Amino acid sequence: MKITDLQLEDYGIYKKVSIKPPQNQLVVVMGQNESGKTTLLHFIRDMLFGFSRGNWKGRKGNMAFIRSNGDTYRLFRHEKDTCFIDAANEKYTEELPELWWHGLTRSMYEHIFAVGLEDLQGTRLLTDESVKSRFFMMQGGDHLNDAKEVVQKQMGDLLIASLQGKRKINMLLLKKRELDQEISLLSTQETKFAVLQKRQSEVTEQLKTLKNDLKNKRDTYRALGKRLGAWEYYKKAKEIKRGLDLSKEVKVFPSNGKEQWNKLMGRMKVIHEQKEALQGKIDSYTPKQKEQIIPWVGLEQELEQLYVDLGQWKQTLLDGEDLSHQRDAWCKEHSHLGYTLSLWGEALNPSEEWKSINWEDGRLLAKGVSIRQNELHFWEQREPHIEELPDIQTDKGIITDEKEWNAFENNAIRLEELIREESNLSKNLVILRKEAEKKYTIWFWMGFVLLMVATAGIGAFFAAFSGTIALYIAAGCLGVGIFFLFINAMISRLKNNKLHKALNAQSALAGERKNIVDELPVEAPESEEDLHTFHNVLQEMRSTFYQTQASLQALSWKKETIRQQEETHNQWKAEGELLKKAKTEAINRWEEWLTHNKLPVVPAEKLSQLQEEWQKIYASKGKGKIIDALIEKNKKQLQVFEERAICIINVTGVNLSVHPETIAGIYEENRNRSLQWQSISEKNKQHEVFLSEMKKLEKDWNTCQKEMQTLMDFVHATTAEEFAERVTAHEHHDQLLKDWANIKQDLRFYAGSDEEYHKLWTSLQTGQYDTWMTSYEQLKVQIEEGDIQLAALQKEAGALENEIFRLAKDESITKKLQERQETISDLQMLLCDWMKYKYTDYFIAQAQKKYEIGKRPAVLKQANEFLQAMTANKYSLVVNEEGDDVVLVDKTHNRKNDRIWSSGTGDQVYLSIRLAMALAFGKQVETLPIVLDDIFVRFDEDRQRQTLRFLMELGKEQQIFLFTCHKRTMEIAQEVGKELQTGAFIRLQSGQVVTDFNTSSNNL
Repeated sequence: MKITDLQLEDYGIYKKVSIKPPQNQLVVVMGQNESGKTTLLHFIRDMLFGFSRGNWKGRKGNMAFIRSNGDTYRLFRHEKDTCFIDAANEKYTEELPELWWHGLTRSMYEHIFAVGLEDLQGTRLLTDESVKSRFFMMQGGDHLNDAKEVVQKQMGDLLIASLQGKRKINMLLLKKRELDQEISLLSTQETKFAVLQKRQSEVTEQLKTLKNDLKNKRDTYRALGKRLGAWEYYKKAKEIKRGLDLSKEVKVFPSNGKEQWNKLMGRMKVIHEQKEALQGKIDSYTPKQKEQIIPWVGLEQELEQLYVDLGQWKQTLLDGEDLSHQRDAWCKEHSHLGYTLSLWGEALNPSEEWKSINWEDGRLLAKGVSIRQNELHFWEQREPHIEELPDIQTDKGIITDEKEWNAFENNAIRLEELIREESNLSKNLVILRKEAEKKYTIWFWMGFVLLMVATAGIGAFFAAFSGTIALYIAAGCLGVGIFFLFINAMISRLKNNKLHKALNAQSALAGERKNIVDELPVEAPESEEDLHTFHNVLQEMRSTFYQTQASLQALSWKKETIRQQEETHNQWKAEGELLKKAKTEAINRWEEWLTHNKLPVVPAEKLSQLQEEWQKIYASKGKGKIIDALIEKNKKQLQVFEERAICIINVTGVNLSVHPETIAGIYEENRNRSLQWQSISEKNKQHEVFLSEMKKLEKDWNTCQKEMQTLMDFVHATTAEEFAERVTAHEHHDQLLKDWANIKQDLRFYAGSDEEYHKLWTSLQTGQYDTWMTSYEQLKVQIEEGDIQLAALQKEAGALENEIFRLAKDESITKKLQERQETISDLQMLLCDWMKYKYTDYFIAQAQKKYEIGKRPAVLKQANEFLQAMTANKYSLVVNEEGDDVVLVDKTHNRKNDRIWSSGTGDQVYLSIRLAMALAFGKQVETLPIVLDDIFVRFDEDRQRQTLRFLMELGKEQQIFLFTCHKRTMEIAQEVGKELQTGAFIRLQSGQVVTDFNTSSNNL
């Protein structure tokens, strides 16, 4: 696509302005600040992609363009209204990017085609997926990128890597975690059930112990109460005894002894008559004991209580039968349960014990197996690839060893030096041979004169013409003259010495040259004229050597890479052996755990199903335990009833069956006999009254006899005072004795029997009333506390029984397990969908790499050609596989990264990359005009000239707009355009075109 006409009807400062750019020339547009240059830039972009949101009001314009196939169109944009027409005036309303450019966005166009200074620096766009899909891939790569975005969006809708994520999988994972916590809490009910059963046994034992203790305390309490009640009688008896002891000392008899005697006689007569009448009544009836009428005397209360409990006894019998039926039904149901469970598949033994299992250990072991399996799976997937070593053949005679090459290069350099030295020596020899020989120099004549002066001085000394001074002067002149003669000899032999040294040096150089020539693998130069040819040979050999070294280095790197790959592969194999061993160990531990817990051997991934089925069995077993507990409790209740009944039946002396009906019959018999006993009891009481009266009459009779005997004894008294005193004392004594007898009689009646009476009397004689009272109060408090404790234990026993029943009937854990299984099923389905998207995303990424591999090298190769053209072959371009590292290589093979580039060099590098990408897009999709905005800010004039020359050549096939605000850039562009006979130039001022397009062929 190339723009042929721009009509700015109403756009910013432009009003009805028309610009018709050429198609095959670089278009340079220059405008100062506020001239409309930036507005024109935005107009071109808006025509291609539409007005941006909020910036359409009042703007309108149109653009004519021609496509690569020769079809012409005109695009109209009037505020929000957009359309374009073809040559046949057929109208279209689609947007150009969606219709022809595979969804190229305005942002991507501005990064690649519409390049400003701020867009040049950096290679971030090389790694952008949307850019790579349309510029580094072949046609269809954009569809792959769009599909990848859709897949990634669907993946994001299912799962997000966040604990607070609200995606479907996140919510299901959260729900499963909550259900696991609830199930973990509910699983503690098994332990709670066992604890409650244990506590129930403890409470039952405590109740039994506490009841026995209370019974003993109550017996002791009643005994102490009876003892305390008899204490008042005992105190009165002590007083009477004291009076009796005093009456024994009384010896005075009463004065009316005779009257007493008469009275005693009359009284005894009356007593005799009463005795005879009373004896007839006593003899007419024989008393009967209660045991003769009611054999179960003492058990009436138990019989009454048992009769009251007969309904409960009968209900207990019915409950026992019902529980027995429940037990049989449960046994059948429990046995059949094994067939309904897929992991068991056999009948279950109802009598087999099922202990609690630590499922957390199982989950850890199962997780360990799963982890090992995953590790082994991923280990297999990441098997390292070992590349094959390429064959590199080197020609014979080519130097490949670096030391050998250094030696060769040193010899070559030394040979050049020797040739130059030989040439210089030859020139010096010619000069030396041309020089004249000098036998007599000024030094000779000076020495000769001094020798003559020395001779004259010696002659003068010997001729006595002078003293020792002349001798000294002669000696000095002689020494200096000899020295000057020596200098003359040296100077005269200097030529020969130089000539001799030069010849020796020439011979040495020739020998060294011969040695070097013998070692050189190429033809050696003979003279300096041959050095140029020798240099070319050396340069060719150097190039061959470096190429060979590069190949060998690449081969060495390849070998090292393969060695590392083999080492990695060996490590991978060793890791696999460890993983396989770890997997076997994990499976063995898993199976050992299953065997230890008497569970069927199943794969680790079926742990949840195994636990769920085990929970069903355990729940069924718990139901059986509850029935057994109820049966045991029923048996204990029946045993209590039977024991109570046996105690009553054994007393009857008749062999009767232990049954509620038997007790009912005994109870009815007891009522009849009780009525009979009431009649007999009245007769017995009457008979006891008669006997009591008889005893009293006997006692009175005996008393009368004693009184009469006493009176008779008194009669034999000597004095009246003695008789009176004795009668008086006797009268008091008799009264006291009577009181004593009464009190003892009362105590006997209180005690109930003689044996108890004696025990009571003996204990009363100890006089430990305070101790008894203290013990009595303590026992009272203890009994009250015991009653409270008994009530609390009974209440706890009832609560325990209710809680055990509730736990036995609670099915919450089953519902939670079912809900968790449903959640896991939903989670697995969604995870399968997510994995499908994940694999799809992976394969799309691989496909994108394949697409990119097909196009990227060509794009970078062309970018390298562009850079070499802009830098006069000074630099080559190298980009890594990821596209985020760009390196320049100069002519001497030195590598320079972007940290040491100049700003202008960096602009040239990134400009070449963008231009190559723009041309690649044009080749596979659609050519689009390239817009460059002030990209020469950091260029010097030479770099501007080189780049403009390149852009002028590129503009012949690609439409390029170059905008600048610098007058010097326009001048350089015009100079280059004139040189290359191409280019179009325009100047803008205040929204108007002040200089129309002119090519370099016109007068610029």
